[in-house]
Amino acid sequence: MSEPKLHCCETCQVYWTCETKWYRGERGEENICCPVCNYYRVCLDKIKKEDHAPKK
Repeated sequence: MSEPKLHCCETCQVYWTCETKWYRGERGEENICCPVCNYYRVCLDKIKKEDHAPKK
């Protein structure tokens, strides 16, 4: 199974000034959250738990 992808979001403390996000946008790349964000680890852990949760 591949690593879940998180898209950069407005909760990131550098969302509006992030150079990584800007460069990706300039190159037409997918805007994936990166470890620069203070919430990266928290969000990644959350999405991993949701991904492994039993389906209802």
